[in-house]
Amino acid sequence: MSQLIMFKKVVPAEYPEEYAGFSFRRFNGSDEDKQAWVDICKGSIIGENNDITAYDRCMTNEVGYDKNYVFFVEKDGKPIATTSVLLWENKVARVHMVAANPLYRGQGVGKYLADIANAAAYESGCETATLSTDIFRVPAVKSYLKGGFRPVITDDEAEARWVKWLTENNYADIPAVDKDYNFSKVLCENK
Repeated sequence: MSQLIMFKKVVPAEYPEEYAGFSFRRFNGSDEDKQAWVDICKGSIIGENNDITAYDRCMTNEVGYDKNYVFFVEKDGKPIATTSVLLWENKVARVHMVAANPLYRGQGVGKYLADIANAAAYESGCETATLSTDIFRVPAVKSYLKGGFRPVITDDEAEARWVKWLTENNYADIPAVDKDYNFSKVLCENK
């Protein structure tokens, strides 16, 4: 089944301060950082048997890649989560390869990652941001919604999948946009 798309307008923002003992830094391009990235992503967005070559395959070969827009969230100096922003044409940022160590999920790391991605998109001059996600990644989708991302209704199937997910996760009154990123409708209206 295809991934679902989310969208947001980039808002002016500074990079967030340290949060609950979490800090962030930029990727430095070293093999150690590539390995840290792989370790974070294994089992959630890449397979368990990957090595540091997965970084190049999943990151450096992507349109709009700039290593300065790959970030780690750290706890006690150890990378525990990652996000990246690919810089597309027409001032569009694509949030890419977002993952967190399962031990740190549910502690606000997802919202922190979303704030970092928004600040990076703003810093780079982007006006809008988009991402694609798998609907089964419930904590990720919740953090994207908290970070201001909204569902994109590309077709009837996407709308039905969004409505089902939002209903199952007790969301109401979620604005959605069409495939051109214009307001479309409110999903799961609380009547």
